[in-house]
Amino acid sequence: MRFLWLDINSSYSHSSLAIPSLDAQLDNPLRDQSEWKIVSGTLLASPAKIILQILKEQPDVIFSTIWLFNSIYVLSILKQIEVLLPNIKIILGGPEFLGDNRLFLSENKHIHAVFRGDGEEQFPVLVSNLIHSEPLSAINGICQILGNNYHDNGKAVVSNLSKLKIPEQSSLFGFNKPFVQIETSRGCFNTCRFCVSGCNEKVSYINYESLRERLQYLVEKGITGIRILDRTFNANTNHAINILSVIKDFAGLLKFHIEVHPAFISDKLKRKLESIPSNLIHIEIGIQSLDDEVLKTVGRKGDAQKSLDGLIYLKGLKTFEIHADLIAGLPGYSLGKLYDDFTTLVKTGVDEIQIETLKVLPGTEFRYNNILYKLKFSPIPPYEVLENDSMSFEELLSAGTLSRASDLWYNDFRWKSVFALLINKEDQFLQDFIYYLSKQNIQQLSPEKCGLILFDFCSKYFQNYLTYVANSWLLAGFSVHKKPGKLARKWEKGYSGIHFPFIDSDFTHLSYYYIDSKHITYWYSFDKHSKTLVNNTSLRKP
Repeated sequence: MRFLWLDINSSYSHSSLAIPSLDAQLDNPLRDQSEWKIVSGTLLASPAKIILQILKEQPDVIFSTIWLFNSIYVLSILKQIEVLLPNIKIILGGPEFLGDNRLFLSENKHIHAVFRGDGEEQFPVLVSNLIHSEPLSAINGICQILGNNYHDNGKAVVSNLSKLKIPEQSSLFGFNKPFVQIETSRGCFNTCRFCVSGCNEKVSYINYESLRERLQYLVEKGITGIRILDRTFNANTNHAINILSVIKDFAGLLKFHIEVHPAFISDKLKRKLESIPSNLIHIEIGIQSLDDEVLKTVGRKGDAQKSLDGLIYLKGLKTFEIHADLIAGLPGYSLGKLYDDFTTLVKTGVDEIQIETLKVLPGTEFRYNNILYKLKFSPIPPYEVLENDSMSFEELLSAGTLSRASDLWYNDFRWKSVFALLINKEDQFLQDFIYYLSKQNIQQLSPEKCGLILFDFCSKYFQNYLTYVANSWLLAGFSVHKKPGKLARKWEKGYSGIHFPFIDSDFTHLSYYYIDSKHITYWYSFDKHSKTLVNNTSLRKP
């Protein structure tokens, strides 16, 4: 029997872990009776070309994983495939099917079945039944419409993560991407009502020594980045310490991405974190909100002050890149509170801040009881909230503008220092700037255009900061002949009156510029031929 995986990802750098995770569980007898192919692409790929690749393989069964951002794209392709290959069996899995699947199957009759939950233990049974033309209805996790009746076999859950065959054993594992994903635990202790794992799931763990072997194998394969997929890496202190001990041995060979709940960093874990070398781990921190009433409504464990203290502690170690998340649209979370929380995070000096809009996902408490929580959300993936008890549709648009501004000005090294300075020094800056941006199209902006927008805004409302914007502009290597750069004056050979700071001057090959402010003189040298920044310094006035 010919099986085909339809693997559609958001970008080339991402790949589906589901495919090799499931494939690794198949034994040789099943492989001998089957032929496996993959058709891969991104959301930017031509649907017609994807369809053509599928047709060339002439599969009997198509498997695909459906999630928020590929849902519409994949389902569109599959509807066309069903017309071209009317006898095809299409079986889908993934986060889209963690809720009630009756309506989906009723509206998509070309889908043979969908699977809910963890698939590894059930997958060999599913493949065997398909090969031998046996019914699927008894398989745990399978949802089907048979005749006029909807059959739902619940949610499949893997009993012991450490007993599964690892994804890297599959011939379908991709070693050609910038990073690979690894689960060191599955399940979550937390009860976040917006999360598909927010139901106090039992947590199971992998074997720590096997992780060491897996990482060594990945190094040999040329992999340099590892994303640990654990929902909360530090939910179990001993687990976190054991994993960190393994990770530490790969300093200089790999770089890791982990997600930490900052309210649950024990003293024991702190001692371990303090031993980790720099440039080894990127930490993502789910703050979500710094309002305890919001966190209580959401069902998220850990209070706001402890989360903030944990974030400040991690940032203070100066050995980790720290990325913090906020979620706009949570019940009780007003736009004003979001602004306040963003400002608080800026004051911590965290490396990156991301603001997401709440997605009311299938299988979550917020989806089941959206009316109770007063959540009006889009019926179209990614199911973003459109309005709630604390934010109007217009205010959520402002939150989206704040999110985009964070990416363009705070998370960009060129503008971060001056953007943070304005937020820290001027209480009204952030809201005024977001209102200003809301009148413009900021979806596709170059870093240079970002600098021009910030300069124009400060020219109108915060003129005392123009020197700082101009300094950031020139440090980014942008032109001295455009608005911010024009604040700099050219320094020619033989000039006097201001201390010239460059000892080894070269007026033949370099040009020199300075910005003279009240307290500091900023100096820059540029290569005359390439126009690139060569050197810079600043002199504080006595």
